Amino acid sequence: MIGEACISVRSRGPFDLGGCGFPALAERSYLAGVIVDDRPQPLDSCWNYWLCIAGGDQAGIMGMLGLTDPQPTTYALARDMVDDASHGRDTGMVCVTGEINGWTAVVGPWCNPADSSRREEVRLLVEALSGAYGEAHAFYWGAQGDGSTWLIARDGHTVRRYNSLAPWTSLGDPLPIEQHYLDQFNIPGRPEDHADDDDMYDDIYEFEFACSAQKVAETLSLDVVWGMPADADVRGQAVLARVPD
Repeated sequence: MIGEACISVRSRGPFDLGGCGFPALAERSYLAGVIVDDRPQPLDSCWNYWLCIAGGDQAGIMGMLGLTDPQPTTYALARDMVDDASHGRDTGMVCVTGEINGWTAVVGPWCNPADSSRREEVRLLVEALSGAYGEAHAFYWGAQGDGSTWLIARDGHTVRRYNSLAPWTSLGDPLPIEQHYLDQFNIPGRPEDHADDDDMYDDIYEFEFACSAQKVAETLSLDVVWGMPADADVRGQAVLARVPD
């Protein structure tokens, strides 16, 4: 309902309003009237990238990440932006949620912890956020069997990174949720230790299917893909913000 009504006031198409991908004045005026009643909805796409930071300091989190020019949005509109960006129409924006069950999420391809050109940059950002807020996570999950990555940092240090796309970049020991599934499938040691083990291929496949980034996020913080809680305790509103150049 909100998404359809808001689309009706657009003049040039999704996220091409008012310049640089931000809502035009008519859309901003409409959003100001509906945003109070907006509830979290899934922000899913074929390829999904997000950060989760403990607490609800939206402005502080954006400041640490260098995000600028926040504009109010609905979750329906944010999902359109996330889906467009994930399919190559990158608008240079991310969605920053309000506080949802004690966590703030930042969603969009810019958050990708698996990107070979940015994974260390993302790791350092997540470590810095965890130093300021106690805990921060980064996730990638491909909805069509395209792998998973999770990065967990606490008190300024990386606790765990598992990257199914590049197992040699994994760091730390398995999380309790990982260990649960490793035990279930009788996989010894760490999953990355078996990346080149043909005898363990089927077991690792089953592990990665069961213990996806979605499952890890759902267990530790927020699964923004399909598990956004409808009955969540929500404080604040979602915004779209520009990523750094």
